[in-house]
Amino acid sequence: TANNLIKLLFIDDKNIDIRYWNEYRGNDKSIKIKFGYENEIKKYWIPNLPLKVIIHGWLDSTKQTNGVFNIKTAYVNTGGFNVLTVDWGAISANINYPMSVLMTSEIGSMLAKVLANIVRLRIVEPKDIHLIGHSLGAHIAGACGSSFGTNKIGRITGLDPAGPGFEYAKFQKKGLDRTDALFVDVIHTSGGSTGCFNALGHADFYPNGGSPPQPGCYEGIKFSRLIGLLSCSHSRAYSLYEDSVYHHKSMIAVYCSSWVHYVNHKCDHNFETPLGHGALTSARGNFYLSTKSTAPYAYSEHYKEDL
Repeated sequence: TANNLIKLLFIDDKNIDIRYWNEYRGNDKSIKIKFGYENEIKKYWIPNLPLKVIIHGWLDSTKQTNGVFNIKTAYVNTGGFNVLTVDWGAISANINYPMSVLMTSEIGSMLAKVLANIVRLRIVEPKDIHLIGHSLGAHIAGACGSSFGTNKIGRITGLDPAGPGFEYAKFQKKGLDRTDALFVDVIHTSGGSTGCFNALGHADFYPNGGSPPQPGCYEGIKFSRLIGLLSCSHSRAYSLYEDSVYHHKSMIAVYCSSWVHYVNHKCDHNFETPLGHGALTSARGNFYLSTKSTAPYAYSEHYKEDL
């Protein structure tokens, strides 16, 4: 059965590689977190700074992907943060997608234990922990948050959370939702395909309508390259978030009932919030914005009037 398979895939710090980074050590030197020995990072930890935890998706790893690495690098370069990267590539590379879906809760609860041990060191409070997960990593973040107990994690950002296995399926696994942290924000870039289109968080962002193809992902597209198209749009959420770390308030999204209403200027005077790192924790509902095809992704303010 699936449960027996899960037991076979024993989760430990050999197949889940969690690393600590900060601005003083730079982008080349990380500290590996050994499960049960989290106190070893205390001497490297920068006190009184929030913690960012970045988690990749299926068939990915922090070594292969530019996504996790680039967001980590953005936070290290910007300074003012303690950062953890979570690499579960050794697990996802060895199992199929449905098994990876089943493993999200196991990996999430393991991550919750590691973070709880770090909280016990009194170097960070749950409210100052922010999980950032891409694709299946978003659901791992959700599982981590939901198993964290009454003292909730401060924030979870879902970067194009995986749709298959979590949306519209008969066998539906509990995915990321707004109960998993004090503030849950979600960026949808391939909704209805690899990504989930349904609103999952307190605030859901739909750049360019939230579906593929995202701008710049469709040049010379042929049907045989459809999967590549989806992965381009699916990974765009990584790039948008990275851009938001460097430019906190550049990509401004507007509260609106639909993309069509947004494009037709029906929402021009509504509540606005930056997308990504600088998102307002008071934001509630669905938010829309247009972006360019390459970074920096923000259009200048007057673009909205010309749309």
